[in-house]
Amino acid sequence: MDSVARSARSLTGDLGVLGREAGMAMATIASLTDHEIRKPSRCDGWTRAHVIAHLAHGADVLTDLATAAVTGDEPGERAVDLEATVADRSARQLAAALDAADRRLAAALAGLRRGVERETVPTTAGEIGVFALPALRTTELIVHHHDLATTWEWHEAATDATVDGIDVGVQRLRADPRSPGLHVVAREGEEWTVGDGAHRVEGWYEELLPFLARGEVEDGLRYDGELPGLPAW
Repeated sequence: MDSVARSARSLTGDLGVLGREAGMAMATIASLTDHEIRKPSRCDGWTRAHVIAHLAHGADVLTDLATAAVTGDEPGERAVDLEATVADRSARQLAAALDAADRRLAAALAGLRRGVERETVPTTAGEIGVFALPALRTTELIVHHHDLATTWEWHEAATDATVDGIDVGVQRLRADPRSPGLHVVAREGEEWTVGDGAHRVEGWYEELLPFLARGEVEDGLRYDGELPGLPAW
């Protein structure tokens, strides 16, 4: 992560940002009926139920990473069969499973305050500092909240959370050798570079995150020539 220093000192604020986005996502998910969770999401081949189950699994994966950071152990790997997880489960059951996973994660992340034995952990965004785990989870929540295809929109995320998402998106692209060179410029003031920075992309935070996360081009996004394709999140 570039624009925000991640440390034990920033943990309280980062957990606050995470808690807000988790609460907003849960409010949306808890409002869905059994019929509504079976409707398609924006993720190809996934229903909303699959997205919810994926969020719960993701919380447990990050819980394992945070726990390993404290103990110094090697983090284990968690496999998940999303089809089996969502089969015959009601909207209420899936929401409850996500809420329980979020609570486990919040406790594990708060435990980082006691000190860590591992400074970095392996993630899908590459090797990151353990105190960046809240930002990674915040990003997952925003992106998958969008994927649920409800009335929620990108701009409803808190500004700090959106910046977390841009940081994580850039880190993910840097870790992927398929990524094109990007010079990402926020009109609010920050800049990020991926590779050789060949393609300049400029916009407000709420325009940059949809592009980095899902390749979506908002009306205010500015760029020269043709936008490059990005590797799948």
